[in-house]
This record gives sequence, structure tokens and C-alpha cells, in this order.
Amino acid sequence: MATDLTVRLNIEDPKISYENDNSLYLDMNVLEDYLIWTGGSDDIGDKMTHEPTESELNAAAVVIKEDDDTFVPLCLLYDHSQEIGDYFTHEVKGMGENERFVFCFSFNGPTATEPVLEAWDDENHETYDKHVLGNGTPGNSMIKAVCTTSTSPGDLWTGIPIAGPENVLELNDGVGAIEGPVSAEDTQDLYANIKLVIPQDYPNPAVENFSLMVNFTYN
Repeated sequence: MATDLTVRLNIEDPKISYENDNSLYLDMNVLEDYLIWTGGSDDIGDKMTHEPTESELNAAAVVIKEDDDTFVPLCLLYDHSQEIGDYFTHEVKGMGENERFVFCFSFNGPTATEPVLEAWDDENHETYDKHVLGNGTPGNSMIKAVCTTSTSPGDLWTGIPIAGPENVLELNDGVGAIEGPVSAEDTQDLYANIKLVIPQDYPNPAVENFSLMVNFTYN
């Protein structure tokens, strides 16, 4: 029987797990929803009542620092279905901070391999050449991720630069495959925190889309 994955985002309190209070999380429709990393503005932020426009997103872009790396401070889940409160956006709480329960990956069965988080140019999962992914050099990826399944990441965590098939994040702390939930009504949940950090004085400002994926097999 297939093992299915549900991606869940904490939109209320990143100190509380999905198991302890599932009302704090919003399930992501991976076909219609998407994530927005942005500097934020009066127009772009939490609980928007319309879909963000291209001009609004451009105006809310961060200004790249000349003397330090630039942490992109806001991650929004765009919710196509307006599932909660008729809002199109919800802030992903705890993104980039010393918080454990931010990005939740829920499995309804066992896996044969350890689930890993990957980053690619697009849904074809063949290239990783965009600036945000290191311009072809995975170690330079601006997408930093840390596994928080067992513990919080710590203050000022740096994480792993993820891009392509080699620079990936193991979501079960490197322990291996997961056994799955104890009953059909439960899930086994793995956690990560993910942030976007632009290198100091980066010479190529850009608005780019990229694809995050969780890679696993099952028997």
C-alpha cells in the first residue's frame, strides 16, 4: 500500500507540534498552493484578502545588504482554497528562528528510505541553476534547511544549503526510514525549518521560483 505525504505549515505557534494541536497547522495543496519568501510591505503580509500581484511582490522585495548577508524575513503560505478565514495568505510562524515545529511532513505509513528535502529549479527536478540555488553550485544555495524532528535548531542556526541531488536534508535526523504511524488514524511527523539567506552584496538581484520536494520510497 502506498505511503502518502501531507505537507503542513504552522501558522500559529511553532512551539507546539501537530500531534499536540493540529488546529495550529494548515495543510498545503502542493498543486495549487505555494510559498512566498519576501521582505513584506503594507500590501504583502499575513492574512491577505486577495492573491498577491506581481507588482506588489516586486515592491516588497528585500534590499540586498552590502556589509552582511540578507535574511529574508517573511515566509507566506499562499492558500488557493482560502481554507481559513477567507484569507489568501498565512505567515509561516517561526521560519528562520530557533523554533522546532515550523514545516511539518506527515506520513500515513512506513517508508523504505529516509525522506529527504531537496531543492530544484522546477517541478522537473533536473536542474539547479537559478541564483537562489547557488547558480549551479549547490554549496552556494541561498536555501538553508535544518532538521528539527528531534530538537530545536538553536540560536543563529545556519543549516544546510540545499540544491540538487547531493545537497539534501535528511528529515529523520539521519536515522533512516520511518516505521510509520501506530494506527491508521495517526501520522508520523517529521519537521524542518527552512530559510532564505542572500549572500553579502550579491550582484544579481532576481525574482525566482524554485521547487522544494520530499524524496522517499516505500515498499
